[in-house]
Amino acid sequence: MIADRRRTRRAARAAALAALLAVAVVLCLAAPAAAQPGPAARRIQTVVIDPGHGGTESGAKGRFGNLEKDVTLAIALKLKALVERGMGSEVVLTRDRDVDVSLENRSAIANNHKAGLFISLHANGAVQKKAAGSETFFLSLNATDEETRRLAYLENNGSDLQSRIDPSSDDDLMMILWDMAQNAYVKESGRLAEYVQIELDAMLGLRNRGIKQAPFKILRGVACPAILVEAAFLSNPDEEQKLASEDYQARIAEAVYRGLTRFLRLPE
Repeated sequence: MIADRRRTRRAARAAALAALLAVAVVLCLAAPAAAQPGPAARRIQTVVIDPGHGGTESGAKGRFGNLEKDVTLAIALKLKALVERGMGSEVVLTRDRDVDVSLENRSAIANNHKAGLFISLHANGAVQKKAAGSETFFLSLNATDEETRRLAYLENNGSDLQSRIDPSSDDDLMMILWDMAQNAYVKESGRLAEYVQIELDAMLGLRNRGIKQAPFKILRGVACPAILVEAAFLSNPDEEQKLASEDYQARIAEAVYRGLTRFLRLPE
C-alpha cells in the first residue's frame, strides 16, 4: 500500500516535471513575441474540470445530509456538457463517479492531457451557519487572509498530510521550472477568476465574496491557468437547499461557462 502510494507520487511528480519542462521550452522560444499574442492563443483544445473530493473524502456536509462530493460532481457534469457544446473543446473530468482521487493525481490528469484551462469545483463549509456566498480563487503561496489560509489548509490536507505545500521537498530544478510556469500563468488565472466570479455574482444572487489568492495544492500542481470555485456554503441551510437543486446546479455551471467564454473572448 505504502509502496503503491510512493509510486503514484513519483508518477505524478514526473508528469508535473514533464509538463513544466514543456512550458519552460515554450516560454523561452516564445519570449520575443509574448507582447503580441495572436487570436489563436485563445483557442483551448482541452479543458480539465475537477469535481472536488469524492470516495471516502466527502468534503463539506450540510444539515440536510447533502455532501460536497455529490454536488461538485453534478455541477461538473453539467459544465462539461456546456463546454463541449459551446466551445468545442475536449473536456476531461478528474473523476466521473464517486471515487477517491488524490490531489497529485488530479494535477497529473490535467498535465498529462495538456490542459489549457483547469477548473476545480467546490462547495464551501464553515462553523458559522450564517457564512454565505460564492468566491473564486487562484494561486498564491500567501493566502489573502486568515480565513482563506484555513480553507486552503483544509482542502490541502483532507486525508493525506503529504498534500500540504512544502517547498523544501522539491528539488531545485522543479522549483525553477515551477516559478517560470507560474509567472506565465498567474496573471491569466487572475483574469479567469475575475470573469467567473462576475458571472457567479450575476447569476446566483448570493453574497459576492470576491476573488482571492491561496496556496491550494490542486492549483499549484497544474501547468496552465487554473482556478478553484467555491460556489456556495453547504453549511448554510438556505444555500445547501439551493446547491441540492438541479436547476441551481445548472445555473452555477452556466455562470462558470460564461466566465470561461468571456475569458477566451468567445461568443456566448
